[in-house]
Amino acid sequence: MAMTDSCKRLAVGRDKLDRLTDLPINVIHQIQEHMSIEDAARMSVLSRTWRYIWASNPKLVFDTKFCTKRTSSNTIDIISTILLQHHGSVKTFLVDISVIHSSQHSVVDRWMLFLSRNGLVDLSLQKQNSGSAPYKLPSYVYDVGLERLVLSNSIFRPLCSFRGFHKLRQLNLMRVAFELDVATSSLWMPSLEILQFTQCSGLRFLNIYAPKLYCLYLSGCGTDALNMGPFMDCGKMKVFGIVSQEEVSLNRQDKAMKLTDLLNSWPNLSHLILCRYFLKIFASDTGAESLPMCLNRLRCLYLWDYNFDSKDQTFALLSILRSYPNLKTLRFLSGQRKKGDMEVDVNYFEGPGYGTQRLNNFQALQISNFYGSRAELLFIRFILASAPLLQKVVLLVDTSVSESQSLKISKELMRFPRASPKSEIIFEPWTIEQARTRIGLV
Repeated sequence: MAMTDSCKRLAVGRDKLDRLTDLPINVIHQIQEHMSIEDAARMSVLSRTWRYIWASNPKLVFDTKFCTKRTSSNTIDIISTILLQHHGSVKTFLVDISVIHSSQHSVVDRWMLFLSRNGLVDLSLQKQNSGSAPYKLPSYVYDVGLERLVLSNSIFRPLCSFRGFHKLRQLNLMRVAFELDVATSSLWMPSLEILQFTQCSGLRFLNIYAPKLYCLYLSGCGTDALNMGPFMDCGKMKVFGIVSQEEVSLNRQDKAMKLTDLLNSWPNLSHLILCRYFLKIFASDTGAESLPMCLNRLRCLYLWDYNFDSKDQTFALLSILRSYPNLKTLRFLSGQRKKGDMEVDVNYFEGPGYGTQRLNNFQALQISNFYGSRAELLFIRFILASAPLLQKVVLLVDTSVSESQSLKISKELMRFPRASPKSEIIFEPWTIEQARTRIGLV
């Protein structure tokens, strides 16, 4: 009887395995993509068929979790073996090479050579330790028909014959150093849609022509900034962000005019990300007059390193709220407060023209690094009283605010009058993950 039960269980198990094996190969590959690389590899021992299914998966992901829990030599051996045994094309390849010393970058070069000959379209090279020697992208990668490229802590130095990735749709670069000459300074990217630079250098002479671009983001690239002129022809631009850790002088009219001219050339812009230095341009005597008036489709504004106690930033914010009535979402990342910082004792939100202002389309507000200062509370009271369609106010409280202070602040918030009966206030401790997920850029 026991023997019969065992045979039945074995038959049922074999039947389930056979049904899974009978699925189309692309479906099985999609199932494996939701597993860790280790679990997907373990499936190769199920049968001869499964061994070849594993070895033909066109998507190989060796993420940070996989690479950093092993030694450098172990990581290199495993990845090299998998590539050696692979059958068919590798469309997507992601690897974190942080544990690989610069003296062994030639191994990564060999991986890139193999991939460049096997149909690669999506490449992500991650390198977390910015203090180590950067990885120099080998010349043959520039000849690959890539559609997506993500690089960090790398050197971008193409051959003189390089004119751009013609199939590339997304380019994300972090801590990438551009080493270009005159021949490679102008790049033609006819399919590029998303372009992001974070803490990159050598951009001064770079000109990128991308007529289909709809998302452009620059962060921490300093005064060695990208030439923005070619982007004025990007009529499809919807998302633009520029963040700087350096003060932008208001006396440099080229900076102010460049930003204003750019925004005026993008009538379809729906998402705008500005740091406090560029926001202040709109508060200057000439800047307020040149605030772009064509952004009727602007829906989301994200202000980075914002200071609610700054008169210039507050006036610029009020000008934006008055000029763009279709704005739906407003997000702040407040700057770090220092001991001894003085709080303003003036309510700018009840000044002429603002006390009775209605934000008829406004729906969501988020403040990260919320301190509960008087200026912050006055602004929240202004939003609650002015937005009849408001749905959510998310306040992610800075860790320096004590529990007793939080309780006092929350009680005061509950007393504020509201124009929207459906509005709710979410009051939680601040974390980076919460700031990213609480309110989507809609």
